[in-house]
Amino acid sequence: MSYSGDMRRAALTLLTLLLLGAGGATAQRRASSGFWYSVGVAPGWARITCQICAGKRRTGLSAVVGIGGSTSRAIRIGGELAAWRERDGGVTQTLMSIGAGAYWYPNTARRLYLRGGVALVMHRTSDGTDVVTSSGIGPQMGLGYENRVGRAWLLAPFVQYSVGVFGGDVKFNGGQAASGATVSFLQVGAALRH
Repeated sequence: MSYSGDMRRAALTLLTLLLLGAGGATAQRRASSGFWYSVGVAPGWARITCQICAGKRRTGLSAVVGIGGSTSRAIRIGGELAAWRERDGGVTQTLMSIGAGAYWYPNTARRLYLRGGVALVMHRTSDGTDVVTSSGIGPQMGLGYENRVGRAWLLAPFVQYSVGVFGGDVKFNGGQAASGATVSFLQVGAALRH
């Protein structure tokens, strides 16, 4: 199976699980009002470091979608799928982060939140002939500040960082090229949550 096929399969699996969970959450929404979903856009920076990698941080456009539920007034949980893309000359880089985490609101006013979780981060570089792929699993952390923009919507500027440090490897056209890769992804943007 190709790397892009693996990325699609992982994303499809996560979205299927999230949608199945959302079905149950939707049924309980009237009682608990805990179901939520969000969409956001952000400038994103991706960086790959390994024995043979340049380690430069590249800037591109990214997007994020999330879905989940609230366990209490102070905590909500969910899954997120983030994607990033950058093109320079004939080289295209893409990154996908699939994560699950918890959002903690230290204040009962529920405006500022801190996020922690785990993510699978996958990166791909292609010049149309050769393909270099990297991936890793690791922590995901962030923070945001929600502002009400209507009866049902919240707008939240956020900062989020994912880093794949475990199980990281680098493949060149499908063959092992290096081990011990670290794939990091930083987003600074805004998301709408319902």
